Amino acid sequence: MTAKLIPAHIAAAITQEAAKHQNNPLREARVLGVLVAAGYSAREIAGLGGTSWGRVDLRLALLDLVDAGKGAVREGLLPVDLAGCFARLSEANQQLMLNRWLRGDFQSARHAERYALSVAVDEQPQVSF
Repeated sequence: MTAKLIPAHIAAAITQEAAKHQNNPLREARVLGVLVAAGYSAREIAGLGGTSWGRVDLRLALLDLVDAGKGAVREGLLPVDLAGCFARLSEANQQLMLNRWLRGDFQSARHAERYALSVAVDEQPQVSF
């Protein structure tokens, strides 16, 4: 078990503060990032806030999004769920996917998400036995 730098009751208050920013997912991500820096996992944060792990994990992924992607989210050009998917890629592939999304190269957000997931698989190191 990892030592926590912030007591649970304060961490719970921070999750409540993050929930106030649901309409601004990047700000919500930054607030939740404070808890990660304090030693909390996404699952623990979800438990404190009474929300799903997937939602917390998606918001935290936004912290790794390239600046152009964050700008596209702010401007409403990139859906938050898709941004979270892109954020799991290398910076070069994030930029590539973002450019393709903004150009309209995908039939839908789901199509772009499937493509990004296949790129993520390709980015994983190959293990041989």
